[in-house]
Amino acid sequence: MDEKEKQKLKNYAVWLLSRQEYSRKLLGQKLRQKGASDEYADSLIEWLCDIGYLDDLRHCESYLNRQLAKGLGEKRVLMDAMNKGVERTHLTQLIEEREIDWYAVAQQTYEKKYGYSSKQLDYQERSKRVRYMMYRGFSYDQIDFAIQSQSDR
Repeated sequence: MDEKEKQKLKNYAVWLLSRQEYSRKLLGQKLRQKGASDEYADSLIEWLCDIGYLDDLRHCESYLNRQLAKGLGEKRVLMDAMNKGVERTHLTQLIEEREIDWYAVAQQTYEKKYGYSSKQLDYQERSKRVRYMMYRGFSYDQIDFAIQSQSDR
């Protein structure tokens, strides 16, 4: 690998990080896809960490903010974290520090999807809504709270 290719990869890495946060693992995968050797990718990642452009904790916080904005529950956030290269220990620590009210998140997600309805839900409609909320990563208690809060209005 010559100096021109190394500079291209360096510029590519900085460009990626200017658009969004990446984890070390994810950025390494991107660089290897562009043809970087393992040694050069690792050294480039270390350099980016040293100058503060790459930070796993910052990426974890950014990831959590995006998932909360989508209206996802804790189970889904933790499950998807593995695929995105987010360190699970950092994520669980961040969730505990923030003391996120998952019941409120479930309520907001439910309201956004279904709005307010004064009619009583039949079994089929309620099951459909519960499945949707479970897919989003909420526990049954959180889902029941969200549905009850809508029917209490």
